[in-house]
Amino acid sequence: IGGSLGNGKQELKELLTWMMPLFNENESRKSKPRHLLGIADEESIRNAVALGIDTMDSCYPTRLGRHGTLLTRNGTVRVKQGKHAKAYGVPIDPECKCPTCQHYDMAYLHHLYKAPEPLAVALGTLHNIHYMN
Repeated sequence: IGGSLGNGKQELKELLTWMMPLFNENESRKSKPRHLLGIADEESIRNAVALGIDTMDSCYPTRLGRHGTLLTRNGTVRVKQGKHAKAYGVPIDPECKCPTCQHYDMAYLHHLYKAPEPLAVALGTLHNIHYMN
């Protein structure tokens, strides 16, 4: 299932709600994985899984990481904002076990993104992928 499916989150959910039962009508389709291409945000991912999608691909966590937006249990963090410049000792997410959160604080990440150092993109992307998994 792929491409641009629907014009928004709600339309995507409605289309999947209609479409997914069709995969169970034919015996040969029941045992095959259902892969959804190109979805982005967390809400759409949750809806897709609840409706029977098995696998998906998404550039969402890496795109956000490249641009300085980090995903956390408390929502997104825009690490380039000035309020993070002096956030010494403050992790992105205190509960996260990814290498970025374990070794770097918000002030350092803010510096890397503002510099702009390529390491910023790598660390932000690493964190976001860990969060999504």
